Amino acid sequence: MGGRATIRIYGALFAAMLVWGFSFLAIKDAVGTIPVLSLSFTRFAIAALLLGLLGLARKRLAVSRRSLLYLAGLSLLSPVGYFLFETYGISMTQASHASILIAAIPIAVYAIAFFRKQETATWRKSVGILLAFSDVAAIIASSPGEEGASLAGDLLILGAVLCAAVRTTLIKDALRRISPLQLTFYQFFFSLFVFGPLAATQGFSWLDKMTPLLWAEVLFLGVGCSALAFLAMHYALSHLAATRVAVSANTVPLVTLFAEAILFGIPLTPMKLIGTLMTISGVVIAQRRSSALTTPSLTERGA
Repeated sequence: MGGRATIRIYGALFAAMLVWGFSFLAIKDAVGTIPVLSLSFTRFAIAALLLGLLGLARKRLAVSRRSLLYLAGLSLLSPVGYFLFETYGISMTQASHASILIAAIPIAVYAIAFFRKQETATWRKSVGILLAFSDVAAIIASSPGEEGASLAGDLLILGAVLCAAVRTTLIKDALRRISPLQLTFYQFFFSLFVFGPLAATQGFSWLDKMTPLLWAEVLFLGVGCSALAFLAMHYALSHLAATRVAVSANTVPLVTLFAEAILFGIPLTPMKLIGTLMTISGVVIAQRRSSALTTPSLTERGA
């Protein structure tokens, strides 16, 4: 992998993580007015429309029937399962709690990928991932004592973690047959058949309460956090090992943590600050190159 390609791949990956760091704050504010299921349907409809137009323009949407069935199944894990757990969880706990708990994804991905023989165990990966995740248990334990946080909300977030981890290891197989654009479009397209009927049960009275800020948040979630960020992540995943991509999610809490403190005045507790330092250390260790860490990349393809 050349220097420019490496910069492009990691640039796409960490751009997605930066955008997702702000997504927790947008969701936390939006669900105060927009029902969870309606928010999910609206943002994914926007994403599917944007990606569909892009795919049609590039004539890149055609896939085999087998791939369509596989993608339909994957969509039940994410966006459906993941975002149901995540959005309801965020509505019940602090945005920073939810973001930090997402740091559990690399642990789950590592375990599943190792079990499926997709990756080999190395001490560097193990130490880096465990270090980045080590503050999660403490965050959960602190939930009852923090205003705006709850154990139930934190546990729902862990449900999202499980869905994301299983899906991350499974889409490595899908990306051998389809492009990141096809994967990203169809995951949102198929999710509409689930979220559409569910959203309809919540009615449309929330539309009368929409403000320019709320519409901006919905567009940000649909275009930035759904369409573009997932496309960038899938592009990176087509070239990198699953655990390398998953461990990068540990940078998301850093963005949420400081944005929440600056924008909403949520205090930066000592536990959160310690967890931040451990997260940075873990990501650096796990991402460092070595012969033991490098896995053969898939055939390079455009997003």
